[in-house]
Amino acid sequence: MRYSTLEAIFEVDEEVQRKLDPKRRVEIREFIIRSLEAGEDFYFSPFVFSARGAITEAADGWELAPGSKLYIIDGQHRNASISSAISHLKSRKESAEETGQTEEAKVLQTYIEKLKEYPVAMQVYLNLTRQEERQLFTDINTERREANIGQVMRYDKRDEYTELTRNTAKQLQDLFEIEQNLSRTSLHSSALTSLATMRKSIIALFEGIVTVKNGPPYIRCSPNEVEETAAEFFRIWPQIFPKQSADRIKYVSGYSGIQIALAYCANQLTRTHNLSYKEAIHELKRLKHKCSWKHADPMFSHLYDVSTARIKGHSSTRKIQQTALEFKKIIETGRPQL
Repeated sequence: MRYSTLEAIFEVDEEVQRKLDPKRRVEIREFIIRSLEAGEDFYFSPFVFSARGAITEAADGWELAPGSKLYIIDGQHRNASISSAISHLKSRKESAEETGQTEEAKVLQTYIEKLKEYPVAMQVYLNLTRQEERQLFTDINTERREANIGQVMRYDKRDEYTELTRNTAKQLQDLFEIEQNLSRTSLHSSALTSLATMRKSIIALFEGIVTVKNGPPYIRCSPNEVEETAAEFFRIWPQIFPKQSADRIKYVSGYSGIQIALAYCANQLTRTHNLSYKEAIHELKRLKHKCSWKHADPMFSHLYDVSTARIKGHSSTRKIQQTALEFKKIIETGRPQL
């Protein structure tokens, strides 16, 4: 059904639905607007409704009794986000008109019309009781399984860092093996890293964030340099890691926390010493002769577990920051002018 038609015939029953999360609405709205501006299609899973007996079978399909409503069970945030996107675009269109930007106003109007005509896939339950509606809502939201992070990294077009990671990985496919499907590499995996770890490393490199990243990218360099800078960070790995760097039993270089810490170290060098990202990345070469990358290397004493003779807890936020600090100390010692 066209969104503009659907919007007029459904309601939210607060006894069935949870409270709307404004932050979630903003996230989805921004994704919708970014997709429109990029000329890309976007897709949502079917909205789920309860008809409460108001839909009856007709000769050529189904009819909703005049004055009746459909009650939304799943899709409240997606609906609110489309509505918010339309309002947001209308406000921008009015501003463009008032400042004489007629072409911009025309473009914004096309976005508004596209959202009004957006085809919403629907599942409608005809005769659920209120208790069955609440149970269905609970089932949907507790039994839902999120997509595997590997699938998200391969196909998601919503996140700019994810797209940057995919593009960067394409440049590196002949340099070392990258896990494309799983969120992390196993102990015996032959892949040096994964797309998910690469994304976290890129965020740590450009923004100094080693926790969850929210919002659009904030990168302090020219847009046309971003992808090449990201690729340069990973190209440096074979120059500083041992030859069998993916051997996690022997070396720590294949562990996600170590890789993210390297990126975070480079970020801290840019902030502390006013270096460009590429300059900071090349300073990482100083680790080559100062670190064996073995589990028992003194540089990883804060991670080393004597009982297993391996590092552990390397991927926690605090440990990543601590590892990066150890890297930074070595680099600064090796180059006094820093």
